[in-house]
Amino acid sequence: MNLSQLYYFRKLAEVEHYGKASEELFITQPSLSNSIGNLEKELGVRLFERVGRNVRITSYGAEFNEHICLALNEVDKAVNLMKLYSSGLSGQIRIGTVISIQRNFLPRLLNAFREEFGDGIVFDIHQDTTYGCIKGLRDGKFDVAFCGKLRDEQGITYTPMVSQNLVIGVDASHELAKRDVVSLEDLRGYSLVSYRNESYVRAILDGLFHRVGLTVKQGFNDEISAASLVVAEKSVVAIMLNTLDDGFSEGFVSIPIEEVLEPFHIIYLAHKDSVSSSSAADQLIDFAARFTEYPDGIVGLEDTMEDSEH
Repeated sequence: MNLSQLYYFRKLAEVEHYGKASEELFITQPSLSNSIGNLEKELGVRLFERVGRNVRITSYGAEFNEHICLALNEVDKAVNLMKLYSSGLSGQIRIGTVISIQRNFLPRLLNAFREEFGDGIVFDIHQDTTYGCIKGLRDGKFDVAFCGKLRDEQGITYTPMVSQNLVIGVDASHELAKRDVVSLEDLRGYSLVSYRNESYVRAILDGLFHRVGLTVKQGFNDEISAASLVVAEKSVVAIMLNTLDDGFSEGFVSIPIEEVLEPFHIIYLAHKDSVSSSSAADQLIDFAARFTEYPDGIVGLEDTMEDSEH
């Protein structure tokens, strides 16, 4: 058995016609027939049966084909990858992304990708909400997206990239600013603000706020705006994701919330199932998984919250 026989088999299984298969393989029909015959002898089963001038794959052949297609796809991917290393990757990758990873994770990922594959790639980056990113994937606007995970979304593969926790953000002059940690109970009586309704995170947090009995106004769409808000309105306490350093804005301080000291929210790389937008996008998907190496078994607290609505 050799690799050529397997490629010949895959093509014949696809078209179920010796003449068409041999034409597409650029070999003679007798050569194809002999190759398949030798393969059947080696395996000890009939892979095809004659139906008039055509052939029909047998049950044995169908099962064999499932495994062979997977194996040959991996072979093709490995060969293409080596060619890319030698010639350099080129093309455009259209990326949808939430704002929270644009200051740190995403630049590091894309820079590392360029270092491995060269400067021939053009990144077309569009900032959007999680809802907008997933819609962009479905509409063909984006090749990949970095965003939250929507429940009950069919045909989308999500690969975890980075986790984010929930904190409060206050001005350095606020009485909570010197605390190492706060509880949700500690926040009662303060002027609380969080994300607006159009934000994916707000949908997650509403269930949490309801359960603990906190009244939280809508005040911002992203963490940069939240930091600006609390520094400008020093009595305000923002409930937000920890995507900013305390040094990001003079006077801004973030404090962990003890009830949610585990990862609260996960940013995923999302792409359509079984749809290859481009070779460059395929390589970014594979590279991102290797670059991140997100630990197995870790889920966001949001995924365990029964009252969360996406």
